[in-house]
Amino acid sequence: MCRFIAYSGERTFMNALIFDASNSLVQQSKKAKMRVNPLNGDGFGIGWYPDHGDIIPGTFVSVEPAWSNRNLSQIATKIPTQNFFAHVRDASVGMPVSQSNCHPFQYGPYLWMHNGRLDQFSRFRRLIFNDLSDKAFDFIKGNTDSECAFALFLDEINFDQEAPLEKLKQAMKATISRINKYREQVHADTNAFINFALTNGKNSLFTRYSSNSDIRPASLFYCQSEDNIIVSSEPLSDIKAHWTKVERSTLLSIENNKVTSEFLIT
Repeated sequence: MCRFIAYSGERTFMNALIFDASNSLVQQSKKAKMRVNPLNGDGFGIGWYPDHGDIIPGTFVSVEPAWSNRNLSQIATKIPTQNFFAHVRDASVGMPVSQSNCHPFQYGPYLWMHNGRLDQFSRFRRLIFNDLSDKAFDFIKGNTDSECAFALFLDEINFDQEAPLEKLKQAMKATISRINKYREQVHADTNAFINFALTNGKNSLFTRYSSNSDIRPASLFYCQSEDNIIVSSEPLSDIKAHWTKVERSTLLSIENNKVTSEFLIT
């Protein structure tokens, strides 16, 4: 599984979280603290919203490890933003290391990331493809379970680039529910780790979910101050009081610098 961070708040440079924090995303790419396999070196990606009024985010992805890419440090220290996603990848078995498989995925104003895996994806992938609209099917460029989940989500909102927060929340719940139903149809009884992240540059959604109630979902935390909110797979600092653990089966939403959570029923 992977690691990700999301930031929204005051104008900042991305390097503060990607490089400078004591448990920065680059540090997690080399030695994550909260997973059995600590290495996340199968590529990385960032997505950010420009501060000149452009609602379409910029993205930069690479198959190189985050710690060895010179361009990442250049971008992270030079481009200011009020909202960004960043992700380091540990490719699931059978998933190629390619740019098209690197997160975050982008459509219009939306960015999407996934930390986890949909176990036995190959058994129900065809079911997903058969249900997708032509537009959603054509949207998919790689072969990850994560991008297929994003395509399902886009169908749920009918590719609405101005969907309100409540519609986004309902679509997120419906996406996870559909994934569970596909898995049931093929008797995929192993666990699906579903930590999804979505933003449109204004509102953001995050899930911490495990399809098997006996298995702990992937870790997720957030840190909130008066001016900004950070959501991360792991705390970026050692000050435990600054970080709130997201409980399992939770849908976390951010609107107007306010965090709310609700139980995720699928």
